[in-house]
Amino acid sequence: MFSFLKKIFFSALLLITIGIFPYLSFGQDFHFEIACAFLVSFINAVVGYYLVLISINKSEVEFYKFVYGGMMVRMVVVFGFSIYMITSDFVLMIPYMLFFILFYVLHQWIEIFGWLKELPKQKIQFNS
Repeated sequence: MFSFLKKIFFSALLLITIGIFPYLSFGQDFHFEIACAFLVSFINAVVGYYLVLISINKSEVEFYKFVYGGMMVRMVVVFGFSIYMITSDFVLMIPYMLFFILFYVLHQWIEIFGWLKELPKQKIQFNS
């Protein structure tokens, strides 16, 4: 789990390094949208990664319940929260959604590569 969080931290530093000049040019009005989008995506990725790690040694049925059930619940919470934030005028829709998609894709990429490195180290049960 520590290596996963370290990868997300370094990817955030990389995004800050790459995005500092566009942010200073035209993005200063959207700092709250950027922070909310990053935080929602980060929490989603950490919860998804944790669900896979705790369910890998369970039976196949339990594994799929955790992974796909957790994915459905996370998606409902993320989109529900996003819709609430947009309709309540806490964030502007277009900047929030653009940054959310950027962070979501990046965090999902890191999450999946984290699984691929972590899962072969785990002892996997085969229940036929």
